[in-house]
Parts: sequence; C-alpha cells; structure tokens
Amino acid sequence: MNELLEKYKAIIAKYEIVAWDSEPSFYRLKANLHFTDDSRLIIRDYLFSTGRKYSFHWQDEDGNLLIRWDNARHWKGVNTFPHHKHEKNSVFDSKEVTLEDVMEHIYKWLLS
Repeated sequence: MNELLEKYKAIIAKYEIVAWDSEPSFYRLKANLHFTDDSRLIIRDYLFSTGRKYSFHWQDEDGNLLIRWDNARHWKGVNTFPHHKHEKNSVFDSKEVTLEDVMEHIYKWLLS
C-alpha cells in the first residue's frame, strides 16, 4: 500500500487506513483515499482461503458514484464475470481488478 501511496501522491490529498489485517493465507484492507479534486475512493479488498472479494467505490465530492469496480457474482452477463464496473447507471466489463489498476485509471482521468 505504501508503494501505491507514493506512486500516486500527485493526486492523493489525504488517506485513511480503516483496517489492515494480514496473515499468510488472508488479508483485509479497508481504506479511504481523498483526491486532489475532492473525489474519494472507498477501498474494500479481502482475501480469504476461498477467494478474493473487492470493491473500489469512486465518488465525487458530493457522494455521487463515478465508478465502482467489484467482483460480486451477480452480473453473469459481463464478459469479465465476475469482475465488472458500475458507471452511469450501467454495468460494464472490467479489466481493472486490483487497487493499482484502479489507481492508474483514476490517475489518468484526473491528469487528463
């Protein structure tokens, strides 16, 4: 996490690690990143012995959804199932499945 914070420090205004637990076979990360445009990323990333669950919820300064990436198994019609993203009231395929993938997307968006 520290490496990502350093890599993307140009767009991060502040951050909060809500929870971090790690063992050899699992981890749990809950964090909030606040960006320089006042948008916010709510991070939930868990690795269990049975698999990984994640949700990266990016919202604007008013709390409106910009994009949420997750792997909940309820959108079987997407080509990247279970990985998908919610954007503009629709669901799309998503190749962004890690926090670094999401941060790179946000970085490019904010600097464009």
